Amino acid sequence: MVSWLDVYNVFSATVPLYVSMILGYLSTKHLNLFSLEQCAGINKFIAKFSIPLLSFQVISQNNPFTMSLRLILSDILQKILAAVVLAVVIRFWHPTGGRGGKLGWIITGLSVTVFPNTLIIGIPILSAIDGDAAKNILVQIVVLQCLIWSNILLFLFEINATWDLQSSGASIEHRGN
Repeated sequence: MVSWLDVYNVFSATVPLYVSMILGYLSTKHLNLFSLEQCAGINKFIAKFSIPLLSFQVISQNNPFTMSLRLILSDILQKILAAVVLAVVIRFWHPTGGRGGKLGWIITGLSVTVFPNTLIIGIPILSAIDGDAAKNILVQIVVLQCLIWSNILLFLFEINATWDLQSSGASIEHRGN
């Protein structure tokens, strides 16, 4: 049975995040406290500074030699299963034609399945509910996400961009311009 202390711990872990998100939304959409340039700067700061530092802090707490082999194998199996299911679905129902369009849908589907919001929401909530055992598992999942799956998705993005360039007739050398 869930105790009142568990409920309090979950609320104390999630309320600050949601209050800040609601205040940010209200301040930009309804109160017009920030301009579009300021919002873009805040988003860039979060994407290029805050999230990488938070990821580094979480990853640095992990000992790779004590990671659960069962967790690693189950994570790999889940990703492979998700990729196969997405490939089968895209094979029989493809909204856009060509290789690049299909790969784009697979990349989007894998992004949704590979990157759950464990770093920002999952670790505080499960730490509040189950303590250090759950936090240790989520830290291992974040390590796998950051070190393995994000690199595979970046590789797939590059393949998709190359296919798009080849289908448009542009040369690969002029892609950066």
